Amino acid sequence: MLPDFSATQYNAPQIMMTLSSMSYLPSGDIKSYLADPHYATGGEWSLVWGPVETTGNLMYVVKWSQDNIYAVVIRGTVLSFSLGTLIDIYEDLDGGTQVQWPYPFVPGALVANGTLYGLSVLTSMSSNNLSLLEYLASIPTGGWLFVTGHSLGACLTTVLAPWLQYQLSWINPQLFVVTNTFAAPTAGNQAFADWYTNQAFRGRSWRYYNSIDMIPMGWNNLLGVKDLFPSPGPSCPTAMKGVIDMVNDWLVDIDGVSYAQTNGDGDVLQGTPTSAGWFTEAGHQHDHNNYLGMLGAPTVPMPSTSLSHSVRPKRIIPRPGETEASVPADGSAGQTTDQGTP
Repeated sequence: MLPDFSATQYNAPQIMMTLSSMSYLPSGDIKSYLADPHYATGGEWSLVWGPVETTGNLMYVVKWSQDNIYAVVIRGTVLSFSLGTLIDIYEDLDGGTQVQWPYPFVPGALVANGTLYGLSVLTSMSSNNLSLLEYLASIPTGGWLFVTGHSLGACLTTVLAPWLQYQLSWINPQLFVVTNTFAAPTAGNQAFADWYTNQAFRGRSWRYYNSIDMIPMGWNNLLGVKDLFPSPGPSCPTAMKGVIDMVNDWLVDIDGVSYAQTNGDGDVLQGTPTSAGWFTEAGHQHDHNNYLGMLGAPTVPMPSTSLSHSVRPKRIIPRPGETEASVPADGSAGQTTDQGTP
């Protein structure tokens, strides 16, 4: 038995993706957006912990008014799509270094060192002098706890959720954990993914991703990014192909690590390419509102004061005689215009 949202207009993935989108708002705006009945959340979810923001991450907890159902919502680092995007993610997650998964110990299960560090950041957050675990330990038993996020927040979901389940098994064992991730890059190796999918959250975890979004291809299908947008979509710039090959060489030949997605093939959303430039296309396909649209939920517009509004995917406009492929990684060769939100 799983949480029942049949009495509402929207289903669980639509609601969880909406909550994930709201994590990109300025923290002071989240409460008012939650109260707005026009979103998939229907004005029926209220803040009960957080939001807390630190070192680029944000997290909050909400409760559904109609039942004993909670959701932990995680925002990752806001991305700006450029030649350096993959390198930035690689460095942020420390993808070349894998360490043993300890919550609980699973033989052979390894996760990215940076992802495990991100977990430590989340678990050290506090709101009203209560850590996340302290708050969750105090809520009524017999309820459901969703853990959700988009992009790098989704990657962190795949480590926070099992950590919470492990900790709660001792202090609130009847609080059942469910995960919904959107556009998640990989967190760990095949042994970790198998344990997560088939043991820790068997029948209680879902992974949604756009078929032509580059972020979920990191790090198990990095070379596929080069053939990402079928015609009439834009072709991958030569300079970006070089970055992809370089990062893939770091992973495979230098670091000798491998990654696998949780939930296997997951739940794929079929993206449709536009006629935009390659980097603009990459930003659009990963955009949280694009995911909401593919899921059939109302979009969540960002105010001009939000981080994700000011740090947007860049569309490179080359000077005469240049092509998008020839523009340097920092975009300095041409003008830039902002397109969409990450």
